Amino acid sequence: MVLVGNLVKKLSPCSCKMDSGFVVDLSSVSNNDNTPYFKDVLKPGSNNEMYSFNPCSGFTEGTGSCSDVALCKISVTGPLEQYISLGSQSTATFSVNGDVIDLHYTDGSSGSTSVVHISCDDGTLGSMEPKGTTGGPNEINLSTKLACETNTKLSGGTIILIGFVSIIFLYIVVGVVVQRLVRKQRGVQAIPNYVFWSSVTGNIKSGIVYTVKCGKTGQRFDKI
Repeated sequence: MVLVGNLVKKLSPCSCKMDSGFVVDLSSVSNNDNTPYFKDVLKPGSNNEMYSFNPCSGFTEGTGSCSDVALCKISVTGPLEQYISLGSQSTATFSVNGDVIDLHYTDGSSGSTSVVHISCDDGTLGSMEPKGTTGGPNEINLSTKLACETNTKLSGGTIILIGFVSIIFLYIVVGVVVQRLVRKQRGVQAIPNYVFWSSVTGNIKSGIVYTVKCGKTGQRFDKI
């Protein structure tokens, strides 16, 4: 995927529109029942740090500050679990960084910041990988086919083919109209130049036979 331009307009907490017209909508990877679509995803290399994420609507998990949030961090220490809000839907903003769309959150109470890096992967509806934080914002990688922009530009060959088919279609339609209304033809006779086109198939067949038999058919083809 190549994102055209670097301007992005927020449409909702989980959707945005690029200046190319391409819309990224994460509603297919979001629950609306107060639970997270991505629940307790373990950070690679860790056995006690997990993250939950729901792009479109808020969710509540555990006891603590994760109430009506978009992103929650779960830290496990022995039998204790700590739930920490990393941002709510109302703080969501979008930006573009190369081929990645960044979805930013802030938490009003703690002031912590988070960013979800959304990248194209046409092999999955949604796959989340937490990166955690190293002194900066909490980072999450989200791979999804919902961020894959399809190239809809037509090639030169396709344009020529479309033009050729359009001309043929127009030729047949106009020809049939003229044959029926002006020349009062009906049935197959209404097809423009019917005699010519009806002989084409036979001539092609004869030409193939002539070629295959190296001209030894006993027929003359100077009239074709």
